Amino acid sequence: MKNILMTHKELVDKVSANLFKQSGKIESQRSWLAMRNYLEQLDSEQLRLMIKEPT
Repeated sequence: MKNILMTHKELVDKVSANLFKQSGKIESQRSWLAMRNYLEQLDSEQLRLMIKEPT
């Protein structure tokens, strides 16, 4: 339930951190910024769905 209380910026930070953790690296600063830009365009519900652990 903690994800419900997160701000949009906190959700973007959490999703990007999870993606970084999964891949182990970011190809370049440019790709990192492109990913962050994309995530910032998503609404909070879409970001929350990306945070959910696979079942």
